Amino acid sequence: MKIFYERNLPHWQPPGATLFLTYRLQGSIPMPVLNQIREYAAQCTSAAYARLFGVDLDRELYAIQRRWFGQYDTALHNTPNGPYWLAEKSNALIVAESIHWCAARYFELFAYCIMSNHVHLLIKHHIGAPQLRDIMKSHKGYTGLHCNKAIGRNGKYWQEETYDHVVRNDTEFERIRTYILQNPVKAGLVKRWEDWPWTFLA
Repeated sequence: MKIFYERNLPHWQPPGATLFLTYRLQGSIPMPVLNQIREYAAQCTSAAYARLFGVDLDRELYAIQRRWFGQYDTALHNTPNGPYWLAEKSNALIVAESIHWCAARYFELFAYCIMSNHVHLLIKHHIGAPQLRDIMKSHKGYTGLHCNKAIGRNGKYWQEETYDHVVRNDTEFERIRTYILQNPVKAGLVKRWEDWPWTFLA
């Protein structure tokens, strides 16, 4: 069974799928930029539903996700003014511990990287586990509350939605895993991914 639902982002989450997830801090992408990206995704998705069916529709929705993420990721890395709450060791540790707690119950964890304003995850969602959106809602609620306490702030911590991308084959799996590990290297924070304290590889 294939699941597709849409809010601000396109989502495709088959049960038991291997998934690449990205979620970010509230305000980490300027609203004008974010609205432009959302409008692009909505227009492409509407056009796909209007002209395609079955396998062709699935392929186009998959392609839309990839194009959407390219814009989304570029915006995340080009944000000059923060917030960068995850640069605080206390916050990164809270998020890392919560990821491992979730992994012990709901999914197989292959890799993650916690950056200053966003997180990348590579997982295999267990069949029979709660829906991914419910898992992420719980994870974000818990970490947002405790991260805010750790840095003495109030207010929304995470952007509500999570980007998810279904990993379709071994080649794509390796590409995404390498991308996650190399994130802090490409950002110029370390020379080797192993030196970044908030990177995990199973």
